[in-house]
Amino acid sequence: MRPSLTDLTRPGSARFVAFCAVAMVFMHLTIWRWIAFRRHQSLGHILSYWDAAYYTAIARDGYSGGLFAFYPAYPLTVGFLAKLLGITEVQWLGAVFSTVLFAGFLFFCFRASQREDAPEGLTPKSRLGWLFLLFSPVSYVFHSHHTESLFLLLSFLSFFFSGTRRPVWGGVFAALCALTRNQGVFVVGMSALLAAWVETAPARRVRALLIAGGLGALGILGFLTFQYVVAGTPFAFMKAQENWAHVASAGGALKTLVFGNPWQSTDPYNVLWYVAWWGFLIGAVLLARRQPALGLYALLCLLVQLLQGEFVNTFRFVAPIFPLLFFLGDGCAKRPRWLQFAAVLGLFLLNVATARHYGLGEWAY
Repeated sequence: MRPSLTDLTRPGSARFVAFCAVAMVFMHLTIWRWIAFRRHQSLGHILSYWDAAYYTAIARDGYSGGLFAFYPAYPLTVGFLAKLLGITEVQWLGAVFSTVLFAGFLFFCFRASQREDAPEGLTPKSRLGWLFLLFSPVSYVFHSHHTESLFLLLSFLSFFFSGTRRPVWGGVFAALCALTRNQGVFVVGMSALLAAWVETAPARRVRALLIAGGLGALGILGFLTFQYVVAGTPFAFMKAQENWAHVASAGGALKTLVFGNPWQSTDPYNVLWYVAWWGFLIGAVLLARRQPALGLYALLCLLVQLLQGEFVNTFRFVAPIFPLLFFLGDGCAKRPRWLQFAAVLGLFLLNVATARHYGLGEWAY
């Protein structure tokens, strides 16, 4: 009997993944193009909202002041490409660059899913696993002027190589992650743990841990060195964040869990981010029981949000945590069919709403 097209428990084929990815990008661009038309704006204007504007400023003019809060790998690479190609509309170049990187991630991830030696949890086992990533709430960042696609690809390659007994490459890509986002620090640690986890002999475990961890740590050192050379202090990123909402103590971090910080709000959007954060946290705990390194990575990426004293970046923090999204999707694939389709519908509606809010210039991370 020919399998049903609506059977979301089946492994995703290359055609399925490609079709859904193209549909996702097309849907977002259609939403934004309609908003731009109604507001008599250009699509390029929408691609410059929020953090995208900061990346453009760094790409064009380099670092200064509060821009040191942003990690250098993405904006400096886009800036180099813009100068090399003579492109002035940096936000468009960034969007194309991110889209290509995201396509690269999907390609390598799908190829890894066909291998028998890929680490547990690194690739999805079902169509729902793919859909949970492709239509995660802010998947628009994967094809717009943002860092997520670069980080997504680098972190996947780091975990893949470390998990297939190639700790040198795992450490190299982990180091690049540390130059891309603050979550890169966690990639360094977890890539080293994963490299040790897949070895059997104690001596080889120690060797893999030191190689992957040592090379990854060079990325952290490189980031601090870069800030020292350019800003005169290795902790310029911390000073740049002084005017942003953040907690100053462990007590402040715990207050975040009960909306206890003065700048926290209990409006519907903040409640949604709060509930979603707890859902993702539970998923990370369950993932850790199956794959400790990847689960701990997801947990750390979520818990670091408590330092902000609010959950307004929940969806964006989760977007590149692909092992967690794959795990949640595969878990949903084991539930009754009505629940599967309810989850997909909910994801789709939330994805559309978030893309719309971003297109309107409203906070949608």
